[in-house]
Formats: sequence, structure tokens, C-alpha cells
Amino acid sequence: MDKFTDLAAVRIPDDEVEFYHVSEGGWYAIDDKDKAVLGPFESLGECDQAIHDRTRLMPEPPTGGSRFHAPWGPRG
Repeated sequence: MDKFTDLAAVRIPDDEVEFYHVSEGGWYAIDDKDKAVLGPFESLGECDQAIHDRTRLMPEPPTGGSRFHAPWGPRG
């Protein structure tokens, strides 16, 4: 889970869906900001597999490179 954000499998009960802004209870992949990224899934195994697949399919983050340069220059 090192590519962009770490995801964790979380079981969201029906009576807590409003806290995560989801429409139904189930297993979800939650990011480090408690946002549901993937789901719902029927089982922990399905959720873990989806997290694994997403991690494997995501492109590598850019490394090195240069910083963004605004075309208008410094303000002041």
C-alpha cells in the first residue's frame, strides 16, 4: 500500500453509514482520511482482494522531477 495512500478494510455497520458517507453497510476500503474509496463488499476477503488489485494496478507516483513553476512569477 505504499503507492499513494494506505487503505484499510473496515466493516461499516448499517447504523454508522452516515459517518462514512456511504449508502449501505458492508466492508469498505477506507483511506487515511476515513473516506470510503472502494466498496461495499460482502466479505473481508473480497475487500482485501480489491485493495490488493487497486494497489497493483495504480501507476507508480512520480519521483524526482521538478516542482511546479507558475508562469506569472512571484507576486508582491
